[in-house]
Amino acid sequence: MSRCAGWLAMCGLLLLAGGAGRIVRGQTAAEAVQEKGPHGKQERFRDFLARVNQYDKLRNSVRGGISDAGKRATAEQIQEHQLMLAEKIQGARKDAKQGDVFTPDSQKAFRLAIDRAYAGKAMKLERTLVQGEPVKLDLYINKPYPEKIPTTTVPPTLLQHFPKLPKKIEYRIVGNDLVLEDTESHLVIDIYPGALPNAPPHT
Repeated sequence: MSRCAGWLAMCGLLLLAGGAGRIVRGQTAAEAVQEKGPHGKQERFRDFLARVNQYDKLRNSVRGGISDAGKRATAEQIQEHQLMLAEKIQGARKDAKQGDVFTPDSQKAFRLAIDRAYAGKAMKLERTLVQGEPVKLDLYINKPYPEKIPTTTVPPTLLQHFPKLPKKIEYRIVGNDLVLEDTESHLVIDIYPGALPNAPPHT
């Protein structure tokens, strides 16, 4: 009888474990569906993406007449392309200011994404961030990002919560600020100050 009772108890535990696994998988699937729903990631970042795409269109429109820096371009040709493109973009965005792309609503969306990424992964993210940020920088909208200063890219564990950007536009982390950089012209597009309040301080 005791052996039979033990066998029944083991079967019961296996059934419970299987049920728990189905519940966990169901929750994960539900979260995935929710992210694609009317309040999902794409919807939360709709305004941000619209503004980024608007910048991308502006960049494409002023690129005409500038020599192309293809794969076989020399260092001098690449630099000439970058400087000429930057000059044209700066002229087209002469009134650019902080918050043009990272609007208050967009900042809320990024704040939510960052909080979700930090949940349970704070130490891992902080170690990744501290490895790449050696100095304090004073950055300005529509001005060049310093070329000789190493850049801190967004860790994959954080990047997966952010919307995908057009080619040659990337996220940067400077201290606890989130920066949007045009990597073709090396201009700072916009800055979200204090986006990562838990990031390590400048060293």
